[in-house]
Amino acid sequence: MSVLRGKSIVLGLTGGIAIYKSAPLLRRLTRDLGCDVTVVMTSSAQEFMTPLIFETFSGKEVITGMFESESGIVGTRHIDIIQRADLVAVIPATANILGKITAGIADDALSTMLLVAEPEKTIIAPAMNKNMYLNTVVQRNLQQLRELKYHIIEPETGELATAEEGWGIGRLPDEKTLIFHLEKAISAQKKSPLARKRILITGGPTREAIDDIRFISNPSTGKMGIALAETAAKAGAFVNYISGPTTLPDPTGCKTQYVVTAEEMKAAVLDLYKDQDIVVMAAAVEDIRPINPSEGKLKKDKIPESLSLKKTDDILLQLGKNKKDQILVGFSVEVENEVTNSISKMEKKNLDWIIVNNPREKGSAFATDTNQVTIINKKHKAHSLPLQSKVDIAEAIWQTITKSKD
Repeated sequence: MSVLRGKSIVLGLTGGIAIYKSAPLLRRLTRDLGCDVTVVMTSSAQEFMTPLIFETFSGKEVITGMFESESGIVGTRHIDIIQRADLVAVIPATANILGKITAGIADDALSTMLLVAEPEKTIIAPAMNKNMYLNTVVQRNLQQLRELKYHIIEPETGELATAEEGWGIGRLPDEKTLIFHLEKAISAQKKSPLARKRILITGGPTREAIDDIRFISNPSTGKMGIALAETAAKAGAFVNYISGPTTLPDPTGCKTQYVVTAEEMKAAVLDLYKDQDIVVMAAAVEDIRPINPSEGKLKKDKIPESLSLKKTDDILLQLGKNKKDQILVGFSVEVENEVTNSISKMEKKNLDWIIVNNPREKGSAFATDTNQVTIINKKHKAHSLPLQSKVDIAEAIWQTITKSKD
């Protein structure tokens, strides 16, 4: 369940073309997540879209002026509304509003409200022409806002609004990314034990070449790894995510690196390992590889009746040997004697935790959106979770790892 559910949010809209993305965002917040959203529009914002659109989705009067209100209530509403809000979000934020916030200017309803709002509860999503965004003054203002602890949603690089603008930085991120950052800002208020932790997570499969076309691999898609990465990032962790080949998008809020083989996975993990607080090896690293992979493509009549194989290096085993202060978590796929076999792995590899799943269980393990796992600690205490979404499983894993005293 999203941490945004039922929250009170002030959504500030300023005059940029990206405002069109704010309408479906508002609908998602109110209809799907049950948020109580008060929309505040600048005069420039109203030149792009009418307040009626946002009143329809919010079910509430849109605030457009300091001294006008259909309800007849004006007075100190700019203070009252902000003080009741769990979050204040300016999406999109123009260069003009950035300048007003940093200069302490309060000359309309939105800028006045932002002067009252706490920086830690305020999210700002800049969206503008690339030249405006890269302007030295705008960059100075953004840096000042970061230093003041405002939450800044960085704009994306991509195709901009007009043909003349072309490709560049300044795009407002998509709805999924915006929701992620709103959730992250709410989570930050709870002071999660994952906040500011350095976490390394692996996910997906690895591939070992037979020739340039064929390979040995497994059914892992990386869904569990991405769920772990995004939930940790949402809680305020600095997440490095290393993934094998996958068709899934990068996890939001993480630094992502892609590899193909077990050897590449090993090199990438070892390069980052010493600087991490927590390491979770959720990747399905392939255990075997051909000794002599062929160049090009083997013709059918040249395919051998058998392959000479060797084991790939055990990355977890090496991490366990090199472990200092890190919390080291492994995943174990077992189809029989799951707990016993997994405890043996945990002890052999010097793990702090091991997460066990059985792909024979319906809805579990590879390529599904759900999972059913058992979490085991160093004292062999096992805690089984029922079948649920991989996001919920990830949340439960983090909660168990960070709160357990055993």
